[in-house]
Amino acid sequence: MNFFQQQEQARAKTRRLIFVYILAVAVIVVALDVIFLLVKYFTLSETVQPLAGLANIKALIVADTNSLLLFSLGIIAFIGLASLYRMMSLRGGGSKVALGLGGTRVDGNHPDRKVRRLVNTVEEMAIASGLPVPQVYVLEQESGINAFAAGHQPEDAVVAVTRGALEIFKRDELQGVLGHEFSHILNGDMRMNIRLLGPLFGITLIGAMGGILLRSTAYRRVRSSRGSSGGVMVVLLLGVSLTVIGYIGLLAGRMIKAAISRQREYLADASAVQFTRDNNGIGGALKKIAAWAHGSTLTDAGVEEVSHMLFANGLRKQFSGLFATHPPIQDRIQRIGMHFSNQELAKLAAEMQNIDVGTATQVSEEGSTTETQAGFTAETVSGFADSVAPGFDGESLQTARTVIKQVPDRIRSEVESIDTVREVVLALLLSEDHEVKDRQMEVIRAAGSALDWPRIITVRQQLDSLPDELRLPILDLGFPAVRQLTWQQRMDFSALVVKLIPLDGKVSSFEYMLSRLLLQMLEENYRPAPRSGTKKIKLVRLQYHLRTLFSVVAIFGHDTEKQAIRAYNAGMNSLFDQQWPEYHLPADWATHFDAALDAIDRVRPLIKEEIIKSLVVMISFDHDYRIEEYEMLRVISALLHCPMPPVPDGRQSPTDI
Repeated sequence: MNFFQQQEQARAKTRRLIFVYILAVAVIVVALDVIFLLVKYFTLSETVQPLAGLANIKALIVADTNSLLLFSLGIIAFIGLASLYRMMSLRGGGSKVALGLGGTRVDGNHPDRKVRRLVNTVEEMAIASGLPVPQVYVLEQESGINAFAAGHQPEDAVVAVTRGALEIFKRDELQGVLGHEFSHILNGDMRMNIRLLGPLFGITLIGAMGGILLRSTAYRRVRSSRGSSGGVMVVLLLGVSLTVIGYIGLLAGRMIKAAISRQREYLADASAVQFTRDNNGIGGALKKIAAWAHGSTLTDAGVEEVSHMLFANGLRKQFSGLFATHPPIQDRIQRIGMHFSNQELAKLAAEMQNIDVGTATQVSEEGSTTETQAGFTAETVSGFADSVAPGFDGESLQTARTVIKQVPDRIRSEVESIDTVREVVLALLLSEDHEVKDRQMEVIRAAGSALDWPRIITVRQQLDSLPDELRLPILDLGFPAVRQLTWQQRMDFSALVVKLIPLDGKVSSFEYMLSRLLLQMLEENYRPAPRSGTKKIKLVRLQYHLRTLFSVVAIFGHDTEKQAIRAYNAGMNSLFDQQWPEYHLPADWATHFDAALDAIDRVRPLIKEEIIKSLVVMISFDHDYRIEEYEMLRVISALLHCPMPPVPDGRQSPTDI
C-alpha cells in the first residue's frame, strides 16, 4: 500500500462524490418543483383561469417562472444550510461522532484491563505507523462486535470499539481490526467518510420534514372544519410528496455511501494483513462476527448515519447489492486467504455463547510477542530508504511495542493524563544547560499556579536517565491528553512554549522540531487546517522553499558546511533534473523553515513523496546516520502530514539494499 497514491485516489473519489451529490440535489429539486406546480395547479385562486388539464403544465411554468425559481432556490438553500449545520456540528472531529453514539473516552490509566489492552494496542499502532496517537473510545452499551475510526484528519482522529469487541476478541484479533481502522486513516477514507455526513444529512432531512407535515395533517384533520379541508389536502399532498422524495433521498444516500465503502473495506482488510503480517487476527475477528449472536449490529439510533464508517455492518437490516455498505463477511474472509465452514462457525458460536459482555473479566495478553531490546540508535537509523513508504508492518509494530515498553510507567501515566501532560511536555523542552534551565523554570513559575513546577523538575530528572530516542514517542503518547485541554489552556500552553525556546539564545534542531510539532498539534486540534494536496504546484515553483528545507536538514546532520553542501546537492539532484538553487542557510532559519513547511504542505501527496525520498537521499549520502537526522525526518514528515514509521532493528544500510 502506497500512502501517497491512496491519498490521491481518495481525493479523486471525493471529487466524484461532490458530482454525485450535486446530481442528487438536482434530481430532488426537480421532483419538488413538479410537486410545487401540481399543488399550484389544483389550488389556483379564483382570479386565475384554471388550465384545461395537466397537458398545459408548461403554460403554468411560463406563467410563474419567478415563483418556481424562488422555490428551487429555497430548496437548495434548505439542503445547503442543513448540510452546513451538520458539518459545523462535526467540527470537533471524530470525538463528536463517538460521543454521538454513546462512546466513553478511555486512556491507559483505566481500571479495566481489557480497556488498557485496547489503549496499548492503539498506541503501538499509531507510533508504528507514524500517525498521531488517536483518542480511544469504548461504546459501553453495544454488545455487537464493531469498531470505527472517525475524524477530519489524523490530528483529530478517534478510534472507537464496542464493548462486545473488547470482550470477545483476543489481542491478535483486536490488533487486526485496529490495523483495518488505521488503514482507513492512512488511506484518506476516514476524512471522506466524515465529510459524507453533512451533505447526506441535508438530503435525508427532507424526508423528516415530510413526516412532520404528515403528523400535523393528522392533527388538523381531527380538528378541521369542512371549509378548511382543501388546505388539509394540500398539506397532506406536500407531506406525502416530501416523505416519498426524502425516502428516495435516503436510498440515494445509502447508494452513495455503499459505492464508496465496499471496495475500501476490501483494501483495509488487505492492509491490516500487510501491517500485522498475519491474516489470523482479522480473519478470526470476522469469523467471530459471523458466529456471534449479536453480530456486528449497533443499537444506537444514530447508527444509520454512520453505517459506512463501521468495521462491519451495524444495521439490523442486512442490505445487499447497491445498498450494502460492507461486503458479505464470508467474502471478506475468503479475500484475505482464509477458509471457514458452517461447522466451524457453529462451534465458535457455541464457545462464545456463555460470554457475558456486561462483565469485564481479567484476560491475558493473547497474541503478544516476545520483546527485544530495541530502541532508536545510530545503527538502527540506517534503514531510511525502507522507511520512506508510510504504513507499517510487523517489524515497525514490534519496534513501537518495544519503545513504549521502555517508557517508565510513571512518565507514561502522567503524559496520558490531562492533569499532568503539560508538565511532562515542558520537562522535555528544558535545556541541558543548568543556567538556561533555571531561566526556563523562572518563566514557568511566572505562568501561575496552573502548572506544578516541582513535578516538571522531577519528570526532567527521570527523562535525563532515558535515551534521547524516547523523546518523540513520549510526546506522541501525550497527544490524546493534549487534545482534551480547554481552548484557553491550549492558548496559554502554546504561548509558554514559544517563550521557552529562545531563552538560551539559539534554537537547536530538536527544540525547534518538538515545539513546532506540539504547536501544530494544538492549533489543528482546535482549528483543522484546510488540507494539503489541493494545489497542483510544480516543484520548480517551490525551489526556494525547498532550498531552505534541504539546507537546514543538511547542516544539522553534518559537522562542517562543506559536508552539508555535498549532501544538499545530492538530495536536490535527485529532485530536480537540471539546475537548482545553491545551498543557503538563512540567519533566521526557523522563520524561513516555517514558511517553507507551510508552502510544501499544500502540494499534492505524490509531490510530497518525491520530496521526502530526496530528503532520504540527502541524509543517507555520507552513510553517517545520526539520530538527530532521523528525528528531523520523522517530524518533518508529520508536519507535512505524511506519517513515517519508526526504523526497526536489523535494517540494512541503503548501500546494502
